[in-house]
Amino acid sequence: MINGAVVGIVIDNVDPDGMHRVKVKYPVDSGDELKSSWCRMMSPMAGKDRGLVILPDIDTEVVLMYAYRTMSPYVVGAVYNGADDTPEPYHNDDSNDDKRVFWSRNDHMLIFDDTAGAERVDFGAQASTRLDVTSAPIYHTLESATMVINEYCAGDTKLEAAKTLSLKCKDFKLTATKSVSLKAGQTANLKATTSAKITSGANQIYLAAMVDVNPGSPPADPEKASTLPTHKHPPTTA
Repeated sequence: MINGAVVGIVIDNVDPDGMHRVKVKYPVDSGDELKSSWCRMMSPMAGKDRGLVILPDIDTEVVLMYAYRTMSPYVVGAVYNGADDTPEPYHNDDSNDDKRVFWSRNDHMLIFDDTAGAERVDFGAQASTRLDVTSAPIYHTLESATMVINEYCAGDTKLEAAKTLSLKCKDFKLTATKSVSLKAGQTANLKATTSAKITSGANQIYLAAMVDVNPGSPPADPEKASTLPTHKHPPTTA
């Protein structure tokens, strides 16, 4: 029977029953290594078809409590120990505790920034620089203070919808350093309520089985032929 809380070091996180449990060893001075049975993990919102599922890695220091003054262990959380484990990437650098950071061992990073006047949410995949998701090859920033969304990918970005993909904005700008390709399986429509302009530095090529300009419009009225002055051949003199 153990009263109170104790610390343990995770030695196994592969639960044979898939019950989100870990085994730990207890740090003792006697030299005899003491190991626990499978310890249940305390998890936010744990329940049927829900919950936050995050297991501590091997060698993580965790805090354990015991149920009903028995030897049934529960892991209530992990702790930084100041040795191998340190609170990177954020350790309240600004003394205002403005950031909430979720960080994985391969530098996937989610940052909630509550800095007054600079509020934002950032996330990046494999961000190499501390607290800077823009150091990642793929990142997304939601800058609510300035109402700006930034998205970057060092490779390819693909958007696909099974039905309709809609974009709506005041001004739309599309810039490609090399080429732009548009393809429609059936019809393509380009409409402007005032004017449309197509400019090319070299040639423009239009290919179609039939080209209609203003289809359905009435034909333009031909201009009336100009009246030629009367004259005689050869001209006479007065």
